[in-house]
Amino acid sequence: MSRASNRGYLDKYRKIFNEWENLKIIERVPDLEINKNSHYLSHRPVIKNSSETTKVRPVFDAFAREKGKPSLNQCLFTGPNLIEALPDILDRFRMFPIGLSADIEKAFLQIGIAPHDRDYLRFFYPRDEGEIYRHCRVVFGVTSSPFILSASIEYLLNHAPHDFSGVIQKLRQSFYVDNCLTGVKDVSEEKYFIEMAQKVMSTACFNLRGWESNFPCKYVSKSSGVTGVLGMLRDLDKDTLKCNINLKALTCENRVTKRLILSLVQ
Repeated sequence: MSRASNRGYLDKYRKIFNEWENLKIIERVPDLEINKNSHYLSHRPVIKNSSETTKVRPVFDAFAREKGKPSLNQCLFTGPNLIEALPDILDRFRMFPIGLSADIEKAFLQIGIAPHDRDYLRFFYPRDEGEIYRHCRVVFGVTSSPFILSASIEYLLNHAPHDFSGVIQKLRQSFYVDNCLTGVKDVSEEKYFIEMAQKVMSTACFNLRGWESNFPCKYVSKSSGVTGVLGMLRDLDKDTLKCNINLKALTCENRVTKRLILSLVQ
């Protein structure tokens, strides 16, 4: 903790929690409710250094548990396996001459947690006083969170105005957690789809942003270079997909095993 403090990371870490409290993403547990049935999440800062800035973000561990007791994640319903939808999403994406990708900004933080469930998402505030807080929004790292987000998006699309029916149908088949991956036939459809998709998602405070395409338009933030798409690499100039394989793992210094091959394929 002292080393983090000396480098200024601790101040940046605390600043995030201060912002969350101001935005009502978290709340302090009143003294009268301290003894209620509850669960505490451990957390730590993850520090990502880049050439321009140092980003610090909190990571909560819902797998942590006491000996002989289940973790929070072991007590929650995870929902269907969302990974199984990936091949269909990628196939539909490649059917169109113009491929589009985007993501929802801070998607989990837009979904509220029912008040009677918040005490199972408590944590100690990163201050010397050790004040007790709890989450008011869905927590990234909790095993049920992707399913909750997926169900929230599905509910939004099912109750969207019929004026957006064409866009809604495409969006239903395009989401993997907070990532949107789809395609259109031409530039005019590209502009229309992006504009309408943003309007539909914004009705639930979901900001669909960071649009990338192999064909530029005024709504697209990136249309050239290499970018990431659902765990793969996409060359926007050549409009091709490729796997990001660690070739060093295939040198003669390592044994080629079934485990290694399966890992590379995944």
